[in-house]
Amino acid sequence: MGDPGEPASAGPSIAIPAMDGAMRSAISQAIVRIHAQHYGKGATQAKTYAWENLLVTVLRDVLTVAERTLVDIGRSDKVRDVRGTFQYTMEQTFCAAIERLTGRRVHSFMSQIDPAKGLGVEVFVLEPLDGRPAEPGG
Repeated sequence: MGDPGEPASAGPSIAIPAMDGAMRSAISQAIVRIHAQHYGKGATQAKTYAWENLLVTVLRDVLTVAERTLVDIGRSDKVRDVRGTFQYTMEQTFCAAIERLTGRRVHSFMSQIDPAKGLGVEVFVLEPLDGRPAEPGG
């Protein structure tokens, strides 16, 4: 029985996988695999963090040899440009993997890289479980 102060459920409940350690590990592995398949190199370390409707995967040692060469000659801007374009083209691939693993729709996908440190992040804002639209800061 639910708490008397809680609203009654509007329909049948759908089993959504928990964002436990196994789920976060599977997400990290999927992100690294996508990078390896499409960049030719995956991160050497990845860790996924989850909070309510937010997933963040932090990737270490993500740069290819060509990207490291550009960074070494002071062209980190080119690495950011190419990565940004590439991530835009790969958005559906990343989102499909997250949706398959979590059972939840991705509301927004963002990606960023720090060429100087060789770090990358993949950020996913998920649709809320209650079916309401995702809200900034909510």
